[in-house]
Amino acid sequence: MCLLLLGGKAQRASAPEVKEFEIFWKKLYTAIVKKDYQALSQCTEFPLVVKKSLTDTAVQTIGREEFSAFFNAYLELPVSGEFGNKYGLLRARKTLNDDDMSLVTEESASVEDFEFQKVDGRWKLVYVYATGDEE
Repeated sequence: MCLLLLGGKAQRASAPEVKEFEIFWKKLYTAIVKKDYQALSQCTEFPLVVKKSLTDTAVQTIGREEFSAFFNAYLELPVSGEFGNKYGLLRARKTLNDDDMSLVTEESASVEDFEFQKVDGRWKLVYVYATGDEE
């Protein structure tokens, strides 16, 4: 049953649309690994919406001017397991897996803590769960 549900989700976006998102992800991934905040900001819709706590429903917005400082702090957030922090975790996500691909639709996608939408026909990062590992 679960496979049928995942299969149904995967069919939402056509192969060319999924490929387009994969190309976008590679560009975003490269910018993350290089900590190229200028390139990252070009892949981001501002103001960026950020949720900083799993227990609080409040969100913050991050403007272009504060984006570099925010994203640098985000990459340092701790994660459990072998990666140590978000930067280590994201470095390991060079390619998208089947679960990621199943969450790509014509207009939106999700990978790790990131939500993306098509804005004016281009993929953009629109939402970040900057929560770290809360206990």
